[in-house]
Amino acid sequence: MIVLASGDQDVLRRWGSGVPDHAVPVHDQAELARTLDGQAGQLVLLDVALPGLGGVAGVAGLISRHSQCRVVALSHAPSEDEGFELLRAGVRGYCNAYIDPRLLGKVLATVQGGEVWVGRKLVDRLVGLVANSRAVEPKAAVAAVDLGSLTPRERQIALLIGEGASNKVIARRLDITERTVKAHLGSVFSKLGVAGRLQLALLVAGLA
Repeated sequence: MIVLASGDQDVLRRWGSGVPDHAVPVHDQAELARTLDGQAGQLVLLDVALPGLGGVAGVAGLISRHSQCRVVALSHAPSEDEGFELLRAGVRGYCNAYIDPRLLGKVLATVQGGEVWVGRKLVDRLVGLVANSRAVEPKAAVAAVDLGSLTPRERQIALLIGEGASNKVIARRLDITERTVKAHLGSVFSKLGVAGRLQLALLVAGLA
């Protein structure tokens, strides 16, 4: 089941035009809670400004109570800081509440496929924030995730991703090709159970 959660009727109509007809609209936090109770596996398009939700803290609480749901947070004023906090809270996607309805199908397919939907520019910024957070307490950050299942080369690459390095930079530092970096990353993602480099960076930083 797909749930559309917003107190803004215009937003609900906008989202509704880009998702399957069976999507269920809800208008506040209480109605959302009733809809999700006793259900599992829903995908929720969640307006961060949903009445009664309580912002980022409310999103975190919702995900904690309904851990089987996949939540995509949509913001009327998206920002780097908000996106970072929402991803830490466990959302599976973050985008503008006024996203082109034609893109919502891609958002749904991405999240239903187990990946995270975040704009490319925001990914770069978030990985940079992760790198900065690791710089504060690097030993604690590295210890926060068990990399024991990785080969030495995979571990090197995972830690470099945590520092915000691009594939090109990693290839240059390790004197390997970008194609080899991508192959190692595929193995790292599989072994650690992450969907992409952003989740890996958060995991290595001890923030996921």
